[in-house]
Amino acid sequence: MLSTGVKSLDELLGGGVVGGVLTQIYGSFATGKTTLALQIGLLSGKKVAYVDTEGGFSPERLSQMAGARGLNPEEALQRFILFTPGDFKEQRRVIGSLKKVVDKTFSLVVVDSLTAHYRAEERRRNLANELAKQLQVLLWIARKNDIPVLVINQVHFDSRAGRMKPVAEHTLNYRTKDILRLDRLSTPGLRVAVLERHRFKPEGGMVFFRITERGIEEAIETKQEKGKENI
Repeated sequence: MLSTGVKSLDELLGGGVVGGVLTQIYGSFATGKTTLALQIGLLSGKKVAYVDTEGGFSPERLSQMAGARGLNPEEALQRFILFTPGDFKEQRRVIGSLKKVVDKTFSLVVVDSLTAHYRAEERRRNLANELAKQLQVLLWIARKNDIPVLVINQVHFDSRAGRMKPVAEHTLNYRTKDILRLDRLSTPGLRVAVLERHRFKPEGGMVFFRITERGIEEAIETKQEKGKENI
């Protein structure tokens, strides 16, 4: 089990991010999804397979987080094995290749995000089955190596439901056991993580956090801030 580096978030997740399981983290732009994934990998102390489909992986940001935490930035960068598929077809090949790349020397696999290329191409052809196959490969990797796999997901507006929902919700929710939603709040810099599903924890739990130069950190919600959010 890997720590998120935030005590309250670890408690929300039942101790941290568990091995052998796909954990889905979704939310809108700038809610902290990539920062959280980087932080979990940074603190894991071992190699991380990072599939970056959106160009969101920043060596500078990872170095900043490492330095702010008293870690060696160069050593941290060397532990992250980066893959950058340019389209959905290449993403399929990359995820398939991870079966031969990832072994016991790895602590974590991140796909950030699984649905960016899927979303760009889904209107032209039915890719749901292919997406499901990629998730099955990731689950196999998680179980074989007993490591966590983080599946980062985007959101879209569902006009029928009248709210934002995760992309390919049915396909991802069927295979991801733990689901965490990240949201921005009106208070500057404040974010909230909501546990939407878990293997044994009750759904609906939430914790507040902030994004800083160290990454994700605890945020003590004041009564004044809480009142603002309820307006």
